[in-house]
Amino acid sequence: MMSAEGFFDSAPLELACPVCAATVQITLGEGRRGATVLCERGHAVTADAPGLDRELRRLEQRIDSTGHFGRLGQESAAR
Repeated sequence: MMSAEGFFDSAPLELACPVCAATVQITLGEGRRGATVLCERGHAVTADAPGLDRELRRLEQRIDSTGHFGRLGQESAAR
């Protein structure tokens, strides 16, 4: 299977500001590049780029083994 790298880059991603918990919106691609955005109160918010890449690799592995995404976010609850 081809890599999903870049395929999901335009997908929306919501993050909570670690200081005030305000929600900021970025794209998955921005998060993977480690872009920093400011929340509405001016605090810097940066996504966990290595964590996002790990999750994309996990999704690629799931697609390779099952042919579909499965129930995203439900894997941990089922264990």
